[in-house]
Amino acid sequence: MNETRCGLSTKQGQQVPLLGVEIDGHVYGAHAQVRVRQRYRNAEPKPVEAVYTFPLPTDATLMGFQMTCDGRTLEGVVKEREQAFRDYDEAIASGHGAGLLDQERPNVFTAQVGNLLPNEETLIDVTYVEPVRADEGVLRWAVPTLVAPRYIPGTPRGDRTGHATAEPTDRVPDADRITPPIGDARYGLRLEVVFETGKPVRVESPSHAISVIDEPTRTRVHFAQDQVALARDVVLTARGVDGAPLQTFAAHREEGKPGTFMVTIVPDLFTPERSAAPQDVVFLIDVSGSMEGASIAEAKSALRLCLRHLREGDRFNVIAFNERFTTFSDHPEVFSQATLERADAWVQSLSADGGTEILAPLRHALRASPDATLVLLTDGQVGNEKEVLEQALALRRRARIYSFGIGTNVSDALLRDLARHSGGAVEFIHPGERVDEKVVAQFARAIAPRVDEMSVQFDGVAVSDLTPAPPRALVDGEPWVIFGRYDRPGRGRLEVRGARYIPGDTAPERFSLTLPIELPERADTPWVQRLWARERVRDLEFADLRGRRAESNRQRIVDLAVEHQLMTAFTSFVVIEHRTGARLATGQPETRVVPVNVPAGWAMFDRAKGSAPWPSLPVRPGAKPAPVVAAAAPPLT
Repeated sequence: MNETRCGLSTKQGQQVPLLGVEIDGHVYGAHAQVRVRQRYRNAEPKPVEAVYTFPLPTDATLMGFQMTCDGRTLEGVVKEREQAFRDYDEAIASGHGAGLLDQERPNVFTAQVGNLLPNEETLIDVTYVEPVRADEGVLRWAVPTLVAPRYIPGTPRGDRTGHATAEPTDRVPDADRITPPIGDARYGLRLEVVFETGKPVRVESPSHAISVIDEPTRTRVHFAQDQVALARDVVLTARGVDGAPLQTFAAHREEGKPGTFMVTIVPDLFTPERSAAPQDVVFLIDVSGSMEGASIAEAKSALRLCLRHLREGDRFNVIAFNERFTTFSDHPEVFSQATLERADAWVQSLSADGGTEILAPLRHALRASPDATLVLLTDGQVGNEKEVLEQALALRRRARIYSFGIGTNVSDALLRDLARHSGGAVEFIHPGERVDEKVVAQFARAIAPRVDEMSVQFDGVAVSDLTPAPPRALVDGEPWVIFGRYDRPGRGRLEVRGARYIPGDTAPERFSLTLPIELPERADTPWVQRLWARERVRDLEFADLRGRRAESNRQRIVDLAVEHQLMTAFTSFVVIEHRTGARLATGQPETRVVPVNVPAGWAMFDRAKGSAPWPSLPVRPGAKPAPVVAAAAPPLT
């Protein structure tokens, strides 16, 4: 990257030490391995500290954190969060170099790089593994590029602990850690992704112009230009995957140590003699300010397609929400040509403005229809994800939540959690993607047979620490995964039992499935162990505990995370460069908070140019939207 980009100034005249970001990905089979490299250079005559808040996919499992400076590459280690903070602060105060990586949310992270020396380049590498899946021969791989502004509800309260722009509130106590400033972010993004499928595939992108190089057994992808702005998610689709093979069993075991295994089942639950009974379906569409422009057009188009996939006998309603909500009807309407036409006109009249108060309409829908199918269309840009998730799950009985994440910058954490814990699913729609295929896929899932009330039993082998716990529902055609541990190798069988439902039915059938299992004495698949630990941590994080039990649960999370080097809400990566002589810095470095771009396609920023730096979003009394540093247009495309 051109070094003249380093040292550009924010509105306050501070220097921006981030030169650029590079993403290297390798997509193969059921997983992708990705490295995100941040390149820093201090153009000032004194040491500084860089603070950069950036996104990663919610379902990513972090595998490593490295810092390269002065010709040396140093490996980060995971420690309990407060201990990592202390080690970092002590290193900086002593003149050494240091890097710290914190998880603010499952998809929001902050990197601090301290004592950057004048005219010296420092590299920060974050590596992760994430699951991918091919549907009907099409694989979709996406990576987020910036933490976009989000709605922060509540009354300002509490002390600031971060460098972001919003004040902490009683409903979002970490708001000052998840709202990076928007400003003159001229650093760019480079990309190289390899699809290792055994043959060339047709790779396209609805988000960026790309260059594709076909090789005999793989396909290599770059941006068509050298670099682009970090202003929208990068989305790639690969066609011709032909259902990339999913392993049904994988394990890892070193000599003399416990083993870890992973079982994957793709069930076929379809029976032609039974079809789904009529259902109640409630649609919730986000019409807040962040949806203005292309996103609201995509959301309305998707919703109108959804309405056309309702069946005779289904009942439906539509709720539109920003900081308030309104309903299409006072009661569920029976689907007919007449009600479709009325709903079409109502949806077409919607426009986007205001804040994203998602909790009230979700509560309303679940109280009115606790057993319905809910379809949520939103960009997910809210700060109170945990509050929304907990209340939604407390109100549902058998309701399942299916979401469409819509826009150039989707915050997927809440949408994935709602799907994970309700038995629903998520689809993502970037402007330019084919909406009809995604709507068909979601409705196929919503009416697909499923097995609930799951139990698993192993015969002939001794296993422990199964996760997820309890096991998730089996859904027709959807990969189902369970992890576990074992002390001794052996052969046996796994029996999966449950109650098989056709959506809309009240009389389930008994279901069982048996698979042979062989737990090996030796196996070298270390990522299986890391994925088991990540899933186990997620189970513990979701446990609703209080008092001493909550503290014991927290310690279990920390112990697991430190043992398996996992990022969590309670652990952080830290790396220290011990310096001597002239490389020792003196005094405390001044902090430089790296600004982020205006999100691409967010029309509310265009509307706000020349006025206040943040458009006036109507919010509840006492709530405070995150301000921005400057609403400068991204200089890269």
